[in-house]
Amino acid sequence: MLKISQAKLHDAENIKAFYNQCGYGGDLSEEALILIAQLEERIVGVVRLCPNTGFFVLRGMQVLALFQRQGVGTQLLQACSAQLADQVCYCIPWQHLKSFYQQVGFQEVSPIEVPDLLRKRFNNYISRGMNVILMRRLPTA
Repeated sequence: MLKISQAKLHDAENIKAFYNQCGYGGDLSEEALILIAQLEERIVGVVRLCPNTGFFVLRGMQVLALFQRQGVGTQLLQACSAQLADQVCYCIPWQHLKSFYQQVGFQEVSPIEVPDLLRKRFNNYISRGMNVILMRRLPTA
């Protein structure tokens, strides 16, 4: 059975190894809230919620290819949503994942609607030919 939990300090090396396995080069910061999806102690999915002044950024959502399209990412996303019910959260997903993020309330926004650090990151991704969009999730009422 899939277990979603908040990563502990001792999980850091396993998360880095997991990200390497996925081909993702994201870094781990001490202030980020990291959620992991595990099947029988094996990490099959990870997502980071990185705090900023007045908002969070959802980053590094990765699920092992073998476990994609089986609800792992959706369960991770729902866990993020529960953690951030009263917070503004942004993400910069691949264009084809728009409806995936919309299922928990993220909506596409234009670059002028986001904090400067996200606009710069988004423009950097676009300049590298990445087909990404900006999305924002507002607090739930």
